[in-house]
Amino acid sequence: MIMEDEWADLPPASTAETAAEPSATGSEKKKRKKRKKPPPLVYPNLHEFVTDYFAQIIRRRLSGNTQVWCAEWWRHPEALSRLTAVWRAWEHLQHEPALGMSTWWLQHCDPHMRALMAPDTGPFSMCRPERHSTDLKPLPLVPAHPSLWLNPAYSSAPDQGDEASAS
Repeated sequence: MIMEDEWADLPPASTAETAAEPSATGSEKKKRKKRKKPPPLVYPNLHEFVTDYFAQIIRRRLSGNTQVWCAEWWRHPEALSRLTAVWRAWEHLQHEPALGMSTWWLQHCDPHMRALMAPDTGPFSMCRPERHSTDLKPLPLVPAHPSLWLNPAYSSAPDQGDEASAS
């Protein structure tokens, strides 16, 4: 089933990205408007990608010693994030006829699978194919002093209105 990409029209994640760009000329703005619409997605969501494609082509011996998997993969935030990255890369690269799938396997799928299925360090390390475990906890954190995040290296640049109100 092919669906439109529901995230295609979202604004950039950070306004700092667009604020850092020089102002576009009229012809540059026209070029942006004429950009091709992204092709429709082959899989409308992560669940269908994993169940209908990914889990069908990825076949591994799951001994628990060398590789692990959790049948309830969606309950692991890291797995959701990594598998979303794998899915999105696949959706993009499957349109590249020459090297798309090779790039997907070598640069996206293989590294993420090694991280996900690592028996000692991966998010499924406490699970077995027949048993989900929630024993892994988020990384421990100690809050940093808030002034650290004011440094432009660690935050988006304040917009003009913020500087004026600070004066």
